[in-house]
This record gives sequence, structure tokens and C-alpha cells, in this order.
Amino acid sequence: MNRSFFKSLKPILFVWLCLSVYRILLVFSNIKKFPHFFFKDYFIGSWFDLMTIALFYFPFFILSYIPLSTTFEKTRTQIKIPVFLITTCLIFVFNAWDVAYFSYTAKRTSFDYFVYMLTNTETSNLAGDFILEFWWLILFFVLSMWFILRSFIRVKSLQLDWKLRKNWISFVLILGTSILIGRGGFQLKPIGIIEATNYSSLENAPAVLNTAFTLVKTWNMKGVEEKHYFEEAQLNAIFNPVQNTNPQPILPKGTNVCFILLESFGTMYAGPNSPESYTPFLDSILNQSMFFSDAIANSRTSMDAVPSVVSSIPAYTNESFILSSYSSNQFQGIPSVLKKDGYFSAFFHGANNGSMRFDGFTAAAGFKRYYGRNEYPNDADFDGNWGIEDHHMLSFAADEMSHFKQPFFSMIFTLSSHHPYTIPDEFKSSVKHGPEPLCATISYVDIALKQFWEKAQKEAWFKNTLFVFCADHVGPTQRRDRHSLNWTYRIPIGFYHASMNLPKVPKGKVFQQIDIMPTLLDLLGAKSTFYSFGTSYFNPVSMPKMVCEQGNLINFEMTNLGFKNTVWNENMKCKRSSHELKIIEQMKAMYQHYTHDLISNQLTPISSKAHRSKG
Repeated sequence: MNRSFFKSLKPILFVWLCLSVYRILLVFSNIKKFPHFFFKDYFIGSWFDLMTIALFYFPFFILSYIPLSTTFEKTRTQIKIPVFLITTCLIFVFNAWDVAYFSYTAKRTSFDYFVYMLTNTETSNLAGDFILEFWWLILFFVLSMWFILRSFIRVKSLQLDWKLRKNWISFVLILGTSILIGRGGFQLKPIGIIEATNYSSLENAPAVLNTAFTLVKTWNMKGVEEKHYFEEAQLNAIFNPVQNTNPQPILPKGTNVCFILLESFGTMYAGPNSPESYTPFLDSILNQSMFFSDAIANSRTSMDAVPSVVSSIPAYTNESFILSSYSSNQFQGIPSVLKKDGYFSAFFHGANNGSMRFDGFTAAAGFKRYYGRNEYPNDADFDGNWGIEDHHMLSFAADEMSHFKQPFFSMIFTLSSHHPYTIPDEFKSSVKHGPEPLCATISYVDIALKQFWEKAQKEAWFKNTLFVFCADHVGPTQRRDRHSLNWTYRIPIGFYHASMNLPKVPKGKVFQQIDIMPTLLDLLGAKSTFYSFGTSYFNPVSMPKMVCEQGNLINFEMTNLGFKNTVWNENMKCKRSSHELKIIEQMKAMYQHYTHDLISNQLTPISSKAHRSKG
């Protein structure tokens, strides 16, 4: 390999440099998320960038270095230019995407979510806001592409005569090296997303990765990889998703349910246990409720929260359940379980119908009626971005519920406390502002909740209704003191009934979104067999309160010193206490059931193997 060969790699080296700059932009745009991102993490990230280059530019390397007759040199050049530019443009677009979008999801974008964001209607509605906010990123993208194009044009194409053996040897060596780098080394399996955690840390893994790498590693995922840690009998002895209700003699038979799912209402800025609450009304209700001060979300996105709270199906995969092929599986939801007890059900969400596929999912989960923007009677109340303003939609829901046949299960999903954080003019002087734009919109939704509550209290159904309050996920933040793993998932969850007969929850009792369904069924006195990855508050057996992040299973438990996390993945090798080993065993059992039952379409009591083994 002569000097000309190394010169030909100059544009590739510039691409490598630009990827590092995109990483720096992401880190500095979210500097408080990565307070401990140091040189070691930067160099690990550079290695992931190099793997990305090897994977994406493999066709370009073939075109550039395969020995050909001089007759084909002009054709080679004509093909190389668009291949190089399209490849570079894609890699830069992918990474620029997450520089802009990372603060809202706190994770690198996977292929399924990228496709969804390109095709959903909200993206086009919000495009103008993003362009105004991230104009500097678009400018950098244009400049970086110009810089790369300029360097590429200046490099002369190599003349590689196909008759010379040394050229073929060089070609094989180049492709072999590219394959070796692309797979990350000589190890048995190519490096994937999960290795970023092992090489760096759980907190810094998103910055170590790059979006082009995560997309190429998830683009052909057909779903989860089935795990087999235990034989069936042992597996079901550790954890069995097929469960029986434990009816509680607390509420009268036929109690209605109004479930309010609150957009981005993390404990960071909402709830009685929040150090900086912007929700005085919600706090006053939760203080009279069966309130879980130490609750966690099982996901980071709204699309994953709905299956978690409605069907007790957590987000343990890279792709959202709603977007995956598994969404066509047979599965239960709270409405389908309650249907046999005569419950009518409805779902309210003021966004465009079809938003986040909620209409399709809720229908499959058993909801009888869906109320979206199309069903709302006055489109003048559209906020211009997401949907109908919350104070209007909540009032509309209260009116509709007054016409429902009882008992009913209704669910209202708010939307205003989301970027671009629009506040209706009539509320701008009433809201409480905080250190971030999210705070004022949370304050607005809290005022809207108060108006809804005052209206609902006048209705006949109010005193016979169990209210459930839960956040979908924690909202984005730029605060350095709110980026720990625990703050990332901590949310308020509470159950309220006008009788005030619900039990008080002892502090330190960790609760999660997927525990809502079994707990709710017990409170309603339902007698049923159901399928759930969560466990009821009234179940004496406590399972891990678990999330899955970048291939890691993470348990949350409360100690005298606060939250403690147990983190495990298949590549981890470290000493564990007997307590941690038991937790890991339970997490593995839950995850094995999850992978197997998704793949084999066994998400109901009748279809599940666990049910058959019980019999």
C-alpha cells in the first residue's frame, strides 16, 4: 500500500472527525446529562464511530479498491461520488437528528422509532419549531457536508490494475480489515449496542454510541431474541405472569374508574414528594390518596407507557410494542378484563387520530370507544402542534363520562406538557414558571386538572369513581442534579376515591406502571385470571421493579440511603451479594417469559404456557 492509498482515505478520516464533532455537540447540548463524560468515553465513542464507518462505507471501499481495467475507471468514479455522498449524508443526518432529539428521549434512536418519527403527523407539525430551535445544527450539517465534499473532490482516484497481484492482495486486506473493524474485533459475536455500557457506563452509553450505529444494529430486528435461562418448571416457580386477582373488600361493586395519564409529569416537577412541585392541586389530591411516593415508569416514551399501564406490558425491547409485529398478538388490557363485569370503556387523547397508533392499540386492548381530535367538537381549540388544549379536552371528557353507561373505565391522556410547551393565552398569567419551559406547562395542566375536578365533583358518577393518576414518563431536563438513573424514571402514581377508604402506602414501597393493572383489578374486587408482568400492591410476593435500558435489566429498590439499583446484562462478570443474585434470578425469569411469550403469542392466560403448567 503506497502513499496514494493513504491519501485516498483522507475523506474517510474527515468523516471520522465530523462524527466526533457531532458527539461533542450532543454532549454539550445535554451537558448536564453527561457530567462524567471524560476522555476515556470519548475514545470509546471514536471506536464506535470507526465501526460505523466500516459498516456504512463497505460498498464504497469495494468500489474504490477493487482492481479494474483502465476502461472502467471513469465508470468507477461516476459511481463512487454518489455512493460516498449519499452514505455521508445519511450518517450525518442520523447523528444530527439525535443532537436535536436526544433531550426528549434520553436515548439514541432505534430504526423503528426513526421510521415512526418520519411518518407521523406530529413531526410535520413540529418541524418549524425544531428548525427555529436548531438552526445552528442545520448550518453545521451543511458546512460539514461541504467540507467533506471538498476534500473528496481533491483526492485523486487510485489506478488499480486488475492484472497486478499486489492490488488484489491489498483489496482483500482492505475488505478484511473493514469487516474486522465493522464487527468490533475478533470476538465471537459482533459488537452491539449493549457493549457501550460495558466499555463505558450506563449513564454515558448514549454518548458513546452514535445514531447511525444504533440504526444499523436495529434496522432488521424482527423482535426480541428468545432467552432460555431456566427450565419451564423452575421458571414458573420464580415468576409466573398468569395471576389470579386478590379482591379487596374496600370499594363497592361496580365502581367506575377514571384513569388520568399525565404527559411528562415526572417527580422532578410534580407530586407531593417532588422537591420543586408545580402541581399544587394534584398534590392535594394525591395526599388524600393511596399514593406511591417511590414509583417508577417502565419506559421513557409515551408510546411505551400506554401498554405498560393499560396491559402491564413493559418496554423491555429496543422497539416499541405498539410499533412492533407483536402488537398483532392476542393480549389483554384493563378494559377487556373488566368487560365481563359489564364495564363500558373509553380512551381520550386530544391528538390527531392515529397519533402514536394509540387508536389501534386501545381497540386491541378492549376499549369500546376512542375520542381523539376528530371526535372533539371544536377544532378552534387545537393548539397548533399536538392537539386539543388540555383544559378543553378534560372538560369534554367530563361531559362525555356523564353520558356513559355505568360502570365505566375511562382513560384520559393529557398532552400539553410537551415540547414546544404551548400555554393558552388565558392561562399565561396564572401559571407558575420554573427553571425549564416544561415547568410552566405542567403548572397549566395542573390548573386544567383542577377545573376538571370541580366539574366532575358536580356529577353523579364522581363519588362512585376510583381515580388513578400516573405520569407516562419523566420529562426532559437540562439540570445537572436531575440526571441520575433514579430521577430519570421516578414518577407519581396514586389511587383516589371519595370514600377515603383506600389504604395508606408506607414510604419505601417501590411501585411501577405495570403494577397498576393488577392493583386496580384487586381494588375493584374483580375475580379473574389475568396475564401481567407486574404484581398487585396487595400481592404478598414482590417482584423486581424493573426497566430495560440499552440491553441492561435494572432493578429499583428503596433502602435507608435511598434508591439502590441492581444492573445486569449477559456480559457482566462481577461478584454479587446473595440478595443481588436473587434479584437477578427474578429479573432473568421475567425477561425469559417476556421474550418467549412475545415470540410465541402467549400474552393471555389461556394461551400462556405458564397457565397450562398451572393446570
